[in-house]
Amino acid sequence: MRKAALFSLLTDKVVLSELGGVAGELEATSPLVHRPSLDLLVNGREAAVQPGQFTATEAIILVKGRPALLVVDGKWEPIKVPALKKRVDAAASALESVIPRVGRVEILSHASDYVGTGWMIAPDVLVTNRHVADLFARRRGSGFSFRADAEGRKMGVRVDFLREFERPALRQARVAEVLFIEESSDVRPDMALVRLERPEVGLPEPIELDDRAIKFHDDVAVIGYPAEDPRNDTFVMRDIFKNVYGVKRMSPGWVSGVRQDGKVLEHDCTTLGGSSGSVVINLATGKACGLHFRGTYLENNSAVTAAALKQRLAQLGPRAVSVPVVVEAAVESDEEVEEKKRAARGRAAADLAGRTGYEPTFLGDGDLSVPLPSLPDELLAVLAPVEGTSDGELRYGHFSVKMRSDRRVAFFTAVNIDGNQLFNFPRSKDVWSPDPRLVDAGHQTDNELYAKNNLDRGHLVRRLDPVWGATRAEAEEAMDDTFRFTNCSPQHAKLNQKTWLSLEDYVLQNAATHGLRVTVFTGPRFQDTDRPYRGVPIPEEFWKVVVIVNEFTGRLSATGYVISQAAYLDDIEFVFGEFKTYQVAVSEIEAMTGLSFGDLASQDPLGSIESPGRREIGRAEDLVL
Repeated sequence: MRKAALFSLLTDKVVLSELGGVAGELEATSPLVHRPSLDLLVNGREAAVQPGQFTATEAIILVKGRPALLVVDGKWEPIKVPALKKRVDAAASALESVIPRVGRVEILSHASDYVGTGWMIAPDVLVTNRHVADLFARRRGSGFSFRADAEGRKMGVRVDFLREFERPALRQARVAEVLFIEESSDVRPDMALVRLERPEVGLPEPIELDDRAIKFHDDVAVIGYPAEDPRNDTFVMRDIFKNVYGVKRMSPGWVSGVRQDGKVLEHDCTTLGGSSGSVVINLATGKACGLHFRGTYLENNSAVTAAALKQRLAQLGPRAVSVPVVVEAAVESDEEVEEKKRAARGRAAADLAGRTGYEPTFLGDGDLSVPLPSLPDELLAVLAPVEGTSDGELRYGHFSVKMRSDRRVAFFTAVNIDGNQLFNFPRSKDVWSPDPRLVDAGHQTDNELYAKNNLDRGHLVRRLDPVWGATRAEAEEAMDDTFRFTNCSPQHAKLNQKTWLSLEDYVLQNAATHGLRVTVFTGPRFQDTDRPYRGVPIPEEFWKVVVIVNEFTGRLSATGYVISQAAYLDDIEFVFGEFKTYQVAVSEIEAMTGLSFGDLASQDPLGSIESPGRREIGRAEDLVL
C-alpha cells in the first residue's frame, strides 16, 4: 500500500464531530508529553542501541490490584481480583479479537532483542511510538529511511504478533517501509507509522479507533510486551512479572485522568520498558482509545488519545502525501479556546471579589493579634501564586488559604469563628469547584482524585466554622466558599470525624472563651513517605492549632492537635486503619510542618508540661485547655 492509500483509509471517516472539539497542537508546556531522551547520533554518526535501552519511561503505578496478565494461546491468565475480573470478563470477546493484532517490534542483527510494541491501525499499516521508530529509522529529505546497523548495513525490522509465554509459534511480518515518524517535539504526539510486508498467512485486521470521548475512570486494558526495566522497583517487578519478560501481556486498569484538551489520557495499567507503542483498549467499546507512550513509577502512565490520533492523521493527509484535501467544518483555534477559558476564569474570579479573608486582629489588637503562620524560604519556593496578590493568600468569607503547589493541597487554612453570630444551615448536596484565582489551575486537586474510592473531600475549614455574620447572606456566602478544592484535602471516609471536627465546638461551648471567639489553623503534615495516589501524595496526618482569649487571664491560649492513622493498603484502593486524635504542643506542630506560629508556642498550656509528648484524646475531658 502506498502512502496516499494509507492516509485515505485512515482519514475517510474522520470528521470534526468525531474529534470531540479537539483542535491545535499538543501544548508545549504539558508535563504529560514525552521528550525523547536517547540521542542516536554521536559526532554525526549513528550510535548502536544498548540491550534493554528504551527511550521512554514505562511504569508500574499500583503495586497491588493491577496485574500484567500473561497471554497464552490468545487468552489471558486467570484474574484473582474479583472486581477487576468482572470488568474484564464483560469485555472478553472484544479483547480476544484485539490481542492478535498487537505485535512486538524487533530489530534484526541488533544488540537489543526488541525495542517496543505496535498494533495494526490500517490494512498493512502498524502504528507505534516515535521514540520506538527512531531506533531503526530516520527522516531523510521529504521521506524516511532505515538506519544502518553497527556494520553499516540497513537495519532489518520485523513485527511478531505472537511471542507468547512458553509457546514456540511465531507470526512475523517484515517492516517494508517507514511511512511517517512524528517530529521529535513536545507539541506532537509520540507516533510513527510503518508499512508491513504481507506474509503468506496474511496480516491481522486493523484495530478500530474509538470515536467515543474517553472519560475519567473508564475501564481500559493495555496490550503489549513489557521488558525488564531497572527504573521500576526490582522486588515489585519480581512480584508482578515473576521474572518473565518480553512476551505478550494484557494489563487491565482505569483511566486516571484526561487532559483538559482531550489529547492525552492517563491510566494506571501496569507497564514496563518495551510497552512503548502498546494499544490502550476501551473495555466498553472494544476499540483503541489510546497509544501508550510513557509513564512514571507509582504515579501515572500516559497515552495519546484516539481523538488526537485521528486529528493528526487528518492533518497529515493533505500535507504529507498526495491525497485530496479534506474540507473540514469550522473549528475554534487554540487561541479562541484559551480566550474563552480565560474569560470563564475571569467571571468565576469576579464572583470571589471582595472577600476579606482571615482577620489577624479578630481576637484583639496588640498582644492579642494572631497573624498568619509564616513559611521558611524553602517552603515559599512552592507557595502557589495567586493572581493579583504577592503573598499567595486566597481570601474567602472569614477564612484564608495558602496552597502548596507541588502537593496541590493547602499549606494551611486560617478561620475566624464568632460563636455569637453563627448560623446553622442544613447541608445540601456538596458541589465542589476550583478556585480560578490560582495562577496555575493545576495547583489544586479536582474530582478525579476522589472518584470510586474511600477518599473524602475533607474540609480543612469546617463547613459551619465561617458561617456567621450580621446577615444571612454573609453567612451563606462564607459556607459556599468552604466548598472550594483549595479547602479540601484527601481524607479517608473512616476518619474519626466526631472527635476531630468537634474540637472547635467544644472550645466554644466549654472553655472560658472571651466573647465566644476562636481562631483555628488547620493543615496536612507533609512527609516524604506519603504515598502517591493518582498523582497526589496522600497525607497521613493532619493538624490543628486552636487559639482563644482566656476569659480569666485576658491572654491568648493556643492548643495543638494531630490526627493520625496506622495506614495500610488493601487491594487497589485505600483502606486505612483506625484514626486517633492527639493533643500535642504547638511547638511540635511547628517542628513537623516548618511553619512558624509566632508567640503561640509560649501561650500553649501543654507546653508548660514537662515532656508532654502526644496525649491521646478519646473524650472532651482529655483536653488540656
